[in-house]
Amino acid sequence: MKTEAVESFFGWINERHAIYQRRINEESAPWTEDPILREYKFTNPFRENDRVTVWMRRNWTLPSLSNEELVFNCCLFRMIGTIGFAQQHGLVLENLGWDPQETKQLIEKRLAEKKSTFTGAYIITNQGIKAPKSEVVIDHFLRPVWGNRKRLTEKIMGNKSCGLQNAHQELMKYKGFGGGGFMAYEVVTDLFYTKVLANAGDRYLWANAGPGAKRGLNRIHDRPLKQSIKETNCQQEMRKLLEVASDYIKDHINIDDVDMRCIEHSLCEWDKYERVRLDQGRPRSKFNPKAYLEKGAVT
Repeated sequence: MKTEAVESFFGWINERHAIYQRRINEESAPWTEDPILREYKFTNPFRENDRVTVWMRRNWTLPSLSNEELVFNCCLFRMIGTIGFAQQHGLVLENLGWDPQETKQLIEKRLAEKKSTFTGAYIITNQGIKAPKSEVVIDHFLRPVWGNRKRLTEKIMGNKSCGLQNAHQELMKYKGFGGGGFMAYEVVTDLFYTKVLANAGDRYLWANAGPGAKRGLNRIHDRPLKQSIKETNCQQEMRKLLEVASDYIKDHINIDDVDMRCIEHSLCEWDKYERVRLDQGRPRSKFNPKAYLEKGAVT
């Protein structure tokens, strides 16, 4: 690993989290001296601090839900991805059942009214299906999960030692959650903070490395940015970063919070940061302090 790159990577984690802490402590903007972090939007190193996830923990992944309800509602929430939709739709409960047609109609109504419906944080593709997105997401992606929710939940909870990786593999078998495994990974991360996967033993051993994380690893190891990396090598290289994290993480961060998810996600965001610094490209979103303050967002 390149020492300079490793220092820069952990420096990004330290400063980005310091920005978050300054915001929640209601310090005045700007919250950093770093010109790149001032100008462009980067998500938190720790996903649990994101505004939408904070809302989800308080209102959606409730301890009172059954395991099956938690699994399906996490799939539903992340497949749409906005607080506004979730507030209007409400949780799906076993005793009331789920009406896919009503969910489709709500999506279509919100879209027609130009209300925020599908998240802009990531893209849900139709995977080649020629139909409206509401139909694809509900009929092709979520109906199979709902119909097989009990068996799916049993399989997700069937391997505690490799709980996250096992759950990810099981969810990837469902259309809309497979491919590169991004959507499955979002749901698995949510379930880790519920009783479904709370006892998973691989929090510090496994993460699903997306394209951005792989580019970050290539930067760390001074390889061509587009060089392919075998999955086993991704895991080994992310674990190595986790092993040295305590040498770089500052006191304002609890080192126990730095897990494989933090490493994987931060590699992706740090890659965006490096693209700006090295004049290799720009993130698609600029940071707007005024909009942040108006939303009262915790990010």
